[in-house]
Amino acid sequence: MARGLRFLCWPLWPVALFSLIATVKMLEFGGAPGQWARYGRWEAGSVGELSFSIKTNISKALVLYLDDGGNCDFLELLIAGGRLQLRFAIHCAEPATLHMETRVNDDRWHMVLLTRNFRETLLMVDGETKVAEVKSKRKEMAVVSDLFVGGIPPDVRLSALTSSTVKYEPPFQGLISNLKVGETPPTLLNSQGIQSDLEYLCTKQNPCFNGGFCSIQYGEVHCDCTHTRFKGKYCKEGKEASRRTRHTRHTRHTRHTRHTRHTRHTRSILVVTALLISCELLISANQLSSVTPERLLEMMTD
Repeated sequence: MARGLRFLCWPLWPVALFSLIATVKMLEFGGAPGQWARYGRWEAGSVGELSFSIKTNISKALVLYLDDGGNCDFLELLIAGGRLQLRFAIHCAEPATLHMETRVNDDRWHMVLLTRNFRETLLMVDGETKVAEVKSKRKEMAVVSDLFVGGIPPDVRLSALTSSTVKYEPPFQGLISNLKVGETPPTLLNSQGIQSDLEYLCTKQNPCFNGGFCSIQYGEVHCDCTHTRFKGKYCKEGKEASRRTRHTRHTRHTRHTRHTRHTRHTRSILVVTALLISCELLISANQLSSVTPERLLEMMTD
């Protein structure tokens, strides 16, 4: 029941997809011969989950593959006829196959979930779910290889592959994002002919304006505005406008300071003048010696 309730939430994934796509790791596969991405082993022998999002427009390709090093057990996910197809085998039993109905070659994002549960494997694409089971004596799948995505490295010998046809499948072309084993992204060991998400931002969605040069530095997008008349993180702020703004602020500050100083100076003059007038009046009235400083101050302020 718990598993069923969790799967019911999957149709809601596309709602959150576009908020995730900017922050997760994304790989672009050009589809050239010899391309591949190699991740650390997915321990899918008994139970486990693997999820990712996919965007492509091709009808036939290898998406991912793992096996036991050329003996009996393997799991492969392909695109066939524009739809995902899963094949897996345990203990040399007849492979089980799943054919999904949802098309994924429409150049839109689709969410994919693979769930291993001993002899069963569940495949979900967006809201469509299918489960297949192998009729094997052993219930655990043996996993020895790394997780291959988008293609098979040339150094992997054909004799080390349980599925003899997987090396001849067309390489994947498109985008794969948010690849996770459980809740954790797997370790990308190495790759060939693959662009990361940051490189993709510079080459396809350049965030630098006004001729700024886009580059990747310390894992972040950097815009060099040196040879432009702009500045800022994305070369959007005009230098001349900034100078005018600073000049205006400086002028206002200077005027305010001068006005304050002038006002204080004028008040000082008035106070001294009032003091002198008061003293003259007292002298003329022959009363200066009898007036205290406090009384003199009161007379000045009256």
